[in-house]
Amino acid sequence: MASVGSAQMECSKTSDASATKAARRILLVSNQVMHYRVSVYNYFWRCFQDHGWEFVVLSNKLQRQNQNQPLFEFVERPFDFSKYREEIRRINPEAVILFLHLKDRIQWPLIHWLKLSGIPVALWTKTRNLEDPDNWLRNLFFDYLHQISDGLILYTSSLRRFIPDRHHGKVFVANNTINFEDFPQIAEFKEDIKRELGIPFEKVVLFAGRIGEEKNRKKVDHLIDIFRELKRKDVGLVIVGSGLTEELRARMNAANTIYLGEVHDPENRQISRIFKMADVCSIPGHVGLGLNQAFFWGLPMVTEQGHQPPEIEYLRDGENGFIVPENDRIALRDRLFFLIDNDAERKRMSANARRDILQNASIETMFNGFLSCVEYLALNAAQREKKNQHDDAHQHHF
Repeated sequence: MASVGSAQMECSKTSDASATKAARRILLVSNQVMHYRVSVYNYFWRCFQDHGWEFVVLSNKLQRQNQNQPLFEFVERPFDFSKYREEIRRINPEAVILFLHLKDRIQWPLIHWLKLSGIPVALWTKTRNLEDPDNWLRNLFFDYLHQISDGLILYTSSLRRFIPDRHHGKVFVANNTINFEDFPQIAEFKEDIKRELGIPFEKVVLFAGRIGEEKNRKKVDHLIDIFRELKRKDVGLVIVGSGLTEELRARMNAANTIYLGEVHDPENRQISRIFKMADVCSIPGHVGLGLNQAFFWGLPMVTEQGHQPPEIEYLRDGENGFIVPENDRIALRDRLFFLIDNDAERKRMSANARRDILQNASIETMFNGFLSCVEYLALNAAQREKKNQHDDAHQHHF
């Protein structure tokens, strides 16, 4: 990984919004900004200020179930190249980071215009569609974008395998995470939380995630079917998230499965209480940032192999959770109940989970990757400008 300086991780928890604006601007162009990203970007805004940058976000949409108000300058515009070109000229950034899907058509004219305008541009990317990583046609487009960009910010280090060695000098790793610093402290005991929520089980397996997204890729049905056949009364399944279909609700065992729906509140307090009262987390399919959240609260994760997202890199099989063969519900059930019934092993994995996520996916680590990339882009731009001035002076002399 290329390295230019290092971030000093002492960003203040509060920042004076009336303070003098930084002279240099860094712009993130994004598709929909999810609610959990706002806290991340607020942290980035504070830390970038400490390093002489002003962090601005330009997006087509802000998710409305949002617990945090943006501290950073947020500009919302529908995707339209001419409008975005106008906004970028107004913002006048020294560098731009693109956080767009391959299917977001605006990306194509935008990245080429940025290149022609001499504005350094980096991609924040998973490098591939990891659910279809061998799609050669799609990968041609990914590879082209990687080639013409000035910098690459990757979700995790293992994604380097998709980047040719000749481009590794412009690769920076910003381990994808959420801002744990905004999570509230929960002083309540597990049993008190369960009593208030009406959860009667001695031990709880928690599923948390957007259920309806992309054809149930999180595979909550595997857990519903396991608990539908379960005869034990001491263990229950609690499901949190949007998009549970009527068909899946009908398959639930009402004696041991509770669906709490989508949970949003201003301070993340309710969802944090739910994680704290659970014993094990299981997202059989696409774990995503739910794994980070589970590990922060000390919940071992049980999931399946398959086309998992980059965050799966944080899971160490047998140390902070388990990964079983894809679609093997018997193995999934066995590992879940091994943890439920073995307090010592669950406690060991719980401690490992929390320690590992704080070491490997802190918000400080994520910001450090972004800062290093921005400093790299700025240094290269300054060197190019200096060379151009030298060349102009040389030509004028002759």
